Amino acid sequence: MKITANGQIGQYEHTVKELLSRIQKGSNLHVEITQGEGGLSVSYQGETAYITYTQPCQLFRGVGYLLQWHEEGRNQANVMEQPAFEHLTYMVDCSRNAVCSFDYVRQLIRQMALMGYDRLMLYTEDTYEIKDYPFFGYLRGRYSQEELWALDEYAASFGIELVPCIQTLAHLNGIFHWREFDSVHDTADILCCDLDETYALIEAMVRTCAETFHSRVLNIGMDEAEMIGRGAYLRKFGYQERFDIMERHLKRVLEICEKYGFTCMMWSDMFFKMLSGGAYHTEGLEVSEEIRSRIPQNVELIYWDYYGRDKEKYGKMLEQHHALSDHIGFAGGAWKWNGFAPLMRHSMMASRLALESCAEHGIQNVLVTGWGDNGGEAAQSVVLPVLSLYAEYQHARRTDDAWIAPRLLACTGAILEDFMELDTLNLTPDNPSPGRVSVGPAKYLLYQDVMMGIFDRHVDPDTYPAHYEACCRRLTEITEKGGKYAYLFRTLAALADLLAVKCDLGIRIKNTYDAGDREELAQLAERCRMAAEKAARFHEEVRRQWMQENKVFGLEVLDIRLGGVKERLLRAAERLEALVSGETDVLEELEQERLLLDHRENPGFRTIPLWDNEWAKIATANTI
Repeated sequence: MKITANGQIGQYEHTVKELLSRIQKGSNLHVEITQGEGGLSVSYQGETAYITYTQPCQLFRGVGYLLQWHEEGRNQANVMEQPAFEHLTYMVDCSRNAVCSFDYVRQLIRQMALMGYDRLMLYTEDTYEIKDYPFFGYLRGRYSQEELWALDEYAASFGIELVPCIQTLAHLNGIFHWREFDSVHDTADILCCDLDETYALIEAMVRTCAETFHSRVLNIGMDEAEMIGRGAYLRKFGYQERFDIMERHLKRVLEICEKYGFTCMMWSDMFFKMLSGGAYHTEGLEVSEEIRSRIPQNVELIYWDYYGRDKEKYGKMLEQHHALSDHIGFAGGAWKWNGFAPLMRHSMMASRLALESCAEHGIQNVLVTGWGDNGGEAAQSVVLPVLSLYAEYQHARRTDDAWIAPRLLACTGAILEDFMELDTLNLTPDNPSPGRVSVGPAKYLLYQDVMMGIFDRHVDPDTYPAHYEACCRRLTEITEKGGKYAYLFRTLAALADLLAVKCDLGIRIKNTYDAGDREELAQLAERCRMAAEKAARFHEEVRRQWMQENKVFGLEVLDIRLGGVKERLLRAAERLEALVSGETDVLEELEQERLLLDHRENPGFRTIPLWDNEWAKIATANTI
């Protein structure tokens, strides 16, 4: 293979060759690369290929096309593209226990480069090292400065800017685990504003970013701080309007950032919540000139929306953002944060609408987020189809599956049709595609206790077991094909195998107990023991999956949760056997009526309150 560089691509020559090495050895492919104006142009005929690009991300996307065409066996092909937005970013959550391993981030960078991304954010609340603050990220898998230096250099070699993404107001519950940070704690996960100690800590955060990253763009967070000024702040300074506190705090943080040469972005929700009385995604918000004048114009407001299935609402929210500021970006979501199984169908539906609206409203900075709320349970790689969709809209204005599938395969090795099967654990018969958001049946059915039956009124015993048996068969078939992502399908096949037995187990136990059929209860005790064995198998697959992608820190949380699932199934067997043997005459937990979790009149099992997607609320009604 021969590469002739007719443009200024010297710093990328090694990585271009690394990516093109996937083309079989002995190939006589001759690649001529030129940097110029006019976007990306790639042509391929016989053994000669030409790439002309403007931005580095286009160069690597062009390489992705060559890999795709070669693998498809084409003799000739060509493409010309212009980006829809100035920047396309993926933000991966490294703060909800699952901190991506060094090697996994490098793999992600290579995949993103072939897709055509120009930025990557590692969302780090406290999972990065700060000198003089030894408890900041202690035992949380924090990145060392040396790791981030190396990742920054590696990303740059693929034309990707590694942008720091931190928190400077809320979402800092990790540090408040330690007494060292009591002096800067307001309430919940929020820093206490207007204190010198708080701004000393924030300056240490910003200084660390300046010393670690080449990028001079910084995401300072500041979202979901609804209780700002309502804890220690209230005791120290008395009652003050939240908008006033936020205004002063943001000004001081931006001054610190400017000192170190950063331009900033932040999540926009707090301004909307304070102006509307609590709601973010609201319509008809009136923004006066006085309010607009109080919003700093040297920070970009990122409108985030992971839910919408109505294009018109995206447009209205973008218009309201423009009423607040001239500097607006957008963040959509790749749903991996509702349990072990993702919700890619919804993510892709919502993303198509959002991207079209962003283009129509002149948005230039677009992010896709892969959050890991409540423990980082889902694998990192499940989001690849959504990352591909964003990239294909950005460069080709194409988001149909027929276009995405070969691009995804060439850039990541992932098969779109297979990856979409990962959704099915959440797509129960009463929750058809694209599925509910914010709550995952596969999660509450896994963690709910079979003797307590918290969710039993929201389970359809006539359809759920067969659904999970079918999921297990399909995912097992995909697993048996092998490949680099087999671990994803093996893990969720094990979960489906468990849920096929467990999903209606509590209902069967309760009904049999009420009927007084002790012979059947003995059989159900054996079924509990069988479910415990399947839970142990799933637990082992989760461990393997975790270590494939993440640092070890945070795995202990899933060990506690999944170990608890197994132990409670064994305890259920013991309790049932005690009744059958006559050791006890009554099981108090089975005497309790099973209630609907929604106070509306008889909504049936199709309705689940959104707040129920947290392990502690699913596993028990008691205090953890």
